[in-house]
Amino acid sequence: MKKLLLSLALLFLLAPAIKAQEAEVFEWYEGSCLFTAAIDSSKASYQQVQNVHYTLIQASDLSQPFLAYQPKDTAYLKVKNIRFECDNFQKELERMEYPKGEYWVKIKKAKAADLKEQCLLREKAVIALTNPKVLKDTPYSKECSRYISALEKGGKTLLDLWKEIHEKEIAEALDPNPIIQAFEKSWNSPNREFLAKIEILRYGWWNCVIQNQKSWFDETIYRTEFRKLMSTVNSSCR
Repeated sequence: MKKLLLSLALLFLLAPAIKAQEAEVFEWYEGSCLFTAAIDSSKASYQQVQNVHYTLIQASDLSQPFLAYQPKDTAYLKVKNIRFECDNFQKELERMEYPKGEYWVKIKKAKAADLKEQCLLREKAVIALTNPKVLKDTPYSKECSRYISALEKGGKTLLDLWKEIHEKEIAEALDPNPIIQAFEKSWNSPNREFLAKIEILRYGWWNCVIQNQKSWFDETIYRTEFRKLMSTVNSSCR
């Protein structure tokens, strides 16, 4: 009887630990599939798993506007707001603990480097509306030099490139008439050089940057490494 009572007492004392161990379950979505996994505590803690998933998969991108569609949008483009948001993102990432291991060390450094690059490009894009030469010191300035040069020179060089960008857009459009009408209105505007700057920054320079950006994150490799942190993984798809 005493042995039974002792066994029951031990089970009672161990119950919270067992429950805590069972609670180390992480859930995430991939498309329409819900994944439920038990974390291998010898490889990572729940917080570490949450950190990598949040910063690499779940987290929203930088949200402060940095490119305008039309002149009135420029009132919302603030360098100080971009810097504030970037500073918060960078500090949050620095504080976060990732799982141990070569892959996780490298991917955190890569994330930090990409964030730094994105912040720089956004900040310079806002400044470039009034001082285009700042783009010369940004990543991909060599690949996108054509747009940077036109923004800096202004005048005929700027307008000719603007027209070229629109002619390409018109050639690729299923219904070019609205594009033609909008461009003719802009072309005849007294602010056409400013409109040209706005559109060359967005549709010329920024598109060029995106096309030339080097991929720092391979999601397939990430998923493989992420699942190595789990002892079991189950999924249910809709």
